[in-house]
Amino acid sequence: NFNMQFVIIHGAFGNPEENWFPELGEKLSSLGQKVFTPQFPVDDWDTITSQGPNIPSNNQTLDHWLKTFEKILTELNQNDKICFIGHSLGPLFILHALEKFDIPLDSAIFVSPFLSLPDDKYWQVHLVNKTFYRTDFDFTRLKRLIPISYALYSDNDPYVDKKYPLDFAKKLDSSPIQVLSAGHMNSEAGYKDFPLVFELCKTRLEKSL
Repeated sequence: NFNMQFVIIHGAFGNPEENWFPELGEKLSSLGQKVFTPQFPVDDWDTITSQGPNIPSNNQTLDHWLKTFEKILTELNQNDKICFIGHSLGPLFILHALEKFDIPLDSAIFVSPFLSLPDDKYWQVHLVNKTFYRTDFDFTRLKRLIPISYALYSDNDPYVDKKYPLDFAKKLDSSPIQVLSAGHMNSEAGYKDFPLVFELCKTRLEKSL
């Protein structure tokens, strides 16, 4: 008897057991919500680094992620409300998935989102992300599919300069929320849990008296 399905999407080199994802999933489940925390194909940082910048990524490609997503889609009930939560590369992938499969959401929470990143920092990140980069989505259509969304960003994110999340938010009419000194809002930055994201999720739940 849940009233929302939450899908938590990790980022590049990521997994559903890291950062604040498990904690958030548990809290939402304990409220009786349905939670999906898929593992997408990722590459190993050290392997990528030792192969060098000219060997393309084997696992983390947009095609592979869309194929993995198709399996989740079979478990989602599109007649019930859906909220997507993405971290880092996650929000960009959410846009690809919604566009391809035409999924209307109740809401979305984008944490450190971007549409593309320059390759001047961390070539490894650029290498595994580049099949995802895209700036020419049909944003009018995407805004219809995502009527309510939030874009969380930090003023000192080592990977994602704040201009990228702000641009992302502007194109999708997301409400931008700045979290000060939060880095990349991952465990590295001390985010083993993320109460703000949980509170935003709760704003989308109907309180039954």
